[in-house]
Amino acid sequence: MIDVLADLGEGLSEHLPLTPFACQIGLLCAVAQILFTLMFHERTQILPAGPWTKLSLFSAHQVVALPAMLILTYAGWRDWFFDPARTDGDLNITAADRIFGYSHPEDFALAFGSGAILLWDIPMGFISPPLRDPIMWAHHLGMFLVAATMSGAFCKHGNFIGYWYSSFYFGVIESSSVFLGFVDVFHPKYQHYYRWLNAEHADEKSKALQKIVHSANEVARMLFAVTFLALRTIYFPYVTFRLAIPDLIEAYEYPPDGVPLWTGYFLVGMMSLFACLQAYWGLLIAKQVKKALVGGGGGKDEKKKTK
Repeated sequence: MIDVLADLGEGLSEHLPLTPFACQIGLLCAVAQILFTLMFHERTQILPAGPWTKLSLFSAHQVVALPAMLILTYAGWRDWFFDPARTDGDLNITAADRIFGYSHPEDFALAFGSGAILLWDIPMGFISPPLRDPIMWAHHLGMFLVAATMSGAFCKHGNFIGYWYSSFYFGVIESSSVFLGFVDVFHPKYQHYYRWLNAEHADEKSKALQKIVHSANEVARMLFAVTFLALRTIYFPYVTFRLAIPDLIEAYEYPPDGVPLWTGYFLVGMMSLFACLQAYWGLLIAKQVKKALVGGGGGKDEKKKTK
C-alpha cells in the first residue's frame, strides 16, 4: 500500500503543482476518507445506527482531519516555539535566510496544506453536502495556493519560500482547529448530530454518552474561543505584519535565480488577506463570547432556529 501511494505520488507530482510527498499525503487522506466512510455508512452496518451513519461522509472527514490537526499543532509548537535556531536568537540569520535559506521537501505541514487540501479536502467540500460552503472553498483554495507557493511549486529550481514561517502558518494556528473539529460536529447545521446531543434518550447508555459528549463539547467551545482569539486574532496579524511581510519585502529585493517576483507579491497579499480574515472572524467570536458571558441566551436562540 505504501509503495503504491509512493508511486502514485511521484506520478501525480509531474502533473500538479505539488511535491511527491504532498501528493502522497493527499492520497493517504483520500484513501482514509473512503475507508472511514464505508465504516460509518448505514448500509454497511458496521457501526450501530446514529448520526454518524446518517452523515457518513462528514463523519469520516472529521475523523481524518482530527489526527492531522493534532500532528500539525504538535509539530508547529515544537518548531516555532522550541527550535533552538529560533529561541537562541541567532543575529546572523537574515531576512533572506528566513525566506529562501530553509527547505524540507518532506515537511508534513506544507504537504498537508497543499496535497491534502487539493486532493482530499476541497473535493470533499463538493461531494459532502454538509461541507458545501463557498467561503470555505475559497479559504481552502487560498491555503493550497500559499502552501504550494511556499513549497516551490512555481519556482524554476523548486526553491522553498518562507519555510521558516511554515510551522506557524500551518502548525501553531491549527491549535484552534483541533477544538473546532469537535465543536463543529454538533453545530445546528449538522442536524443529525445536533438533535442527538439535545434529544431525550430512553436508554441509560445513550444518556451517559450524551452527558459526556455534552460536557466535552462545552469545554471544547471554550478552548476553541481562547485559542482562536489568542493565536489567530492577535498573534496571527502580529507575525504577519511585524515579521513575515517585512522579511518577504527585504528578501525579494534580491531573489534567487528562478524565483518569480510575483510569488513575493502573492504571498504578501494572501498573508495580509488571511490576517484580516482572522481578525474579522475573531471579532465575531468575541461577540459570541461576550453574549454568552452576559447571558444573551444564544443557545435558546439556536434551538428556536432549528425547530
